[in-house]
Amino acid sequence: MISVGVEVMALVLILSVFNGLEDFQKGLFNSFDSDLKIVHKQGDRFQLSASQVAALKKISGIKFVNPILEDQGLIRYDQKQLVVRIKGVDASYLAAGRLKKQVVEGDYFVESGEHPFALVGIGVFLAMGMSFENVFDPIEAWYPNHTQLKRAALSENAIRRNFFFPSGVLEVEQNFDNQTVIVPLDWMEELVGQPGNRSAYEIMLAPTTDDQVIKNQIQANLGPKFTIQTRDEQHAILLKAIKIEKLFVFLIMAFVMGIASFTLFYALSLLVIEKRKDLFTLMAMGVSRQQVFRAFLWVGALISFSGAAFGMLLGYVMATIQQQFGIISLGIPNALIDAYPIKMEFWDFFWTALVVILITGLAALFPARKAVQLTFKSIK
Repeated sequence: MISVGVEVMALVLILSVFNGLEDFQKGLFNSFDSDLKIVHKQGDRFQLSASQVAALKKISGIKFVNPILEDQGLIRYDQKQLVVRIKGVDASYLAAGRLKKQVVEGDYFVESGEHPFALVGIGVFLAMGMSFENVFDPIEAWYPNHTQLKRAALSENAIRRNFFFPSGVLEVEQNFDNQTVIVPLDWMEELVGQPGNRSAYEIMLAPTTDDQVIKNQIQANLGPKFTIQTRDEQHAILLKAIKIEKLFVFLIMAFVMGIASFTLFYALSLLVIEKRKDLFTLMAMGVSRQQVFRAFLWVGALISFSGAAFGMLLGYVMATIQQQFGIISLGIPNALIDAYPIKMEFWDFFWTALVVILITGLAALFPARKAVQLTFKSIK
């Protein structure tokens, strides 16, 4: 029973950690991702008319519609250069308060004009050696002029240039911090040379709004040329990878349980050998083979059920302690979280208990049948 319980506890804790990691990852995405995102199915830049944008804003539940123009570019500063993701946003992005809480230094604003300012990820800020005190040397941004490159004209006109000063430093998560620069939308249009074009429209919803309902309404308004992505769909590959990894861990642990269930096999076999004289007495009293077989099967069931219950209880207690106190740390310096995240789900407990009962039931079935047959043959 203790052996089965420890296996159940281990599987429950492992699955809960995977749930916690997935939930933590989604929480990171929530800090900088929109509730819904409108992109072109072909991945091209596109334009929405003023009437289409107005129709989106009229949908009940939509608070902000943020036009986005983003692409990769090269930034240069103080003899250093770095390829980054440059994201152009307008005033509605700041009005929505997006990433405002993630500003760790400087101020929360982007501004175009004679002295443009941009929000910079902390990884980019440190890698480039930027400084708020240097107000004379701006950061240069370079972007290829695709019209010139199509003509194979490698000249100064083949590169578009613009510049900015850092207004604030953002700290969100590693990938974001190491490659993101948020600039004014008109500044980005000037850099890429495509005024009016957008790479996406990001939608922010009111609290408690059903994103699937709004998604269907937007899809009906815009038609089949566009794809509307929820938060999870924006990172579908990563979240799918986490679920697949969780599934394989579950299968591996089930295999380990199958190997460990041999302890039950040996326990029942030894029990049959030990109780041969008692079996003889029982048979003389009129007990049938089926009744004896059921007795051993019930012993196996008692072990598996009590072990599963014990393991789930122990797993629940330990997971709760980890949630509250974080006693097992990640051991990663400067990590966003100190301890392994835990999130318990009912279905993890259900499937774990079901698999354990099936495996231990099979482990009890075959040795009990064979042992009883051998015993009755020897009695004859």
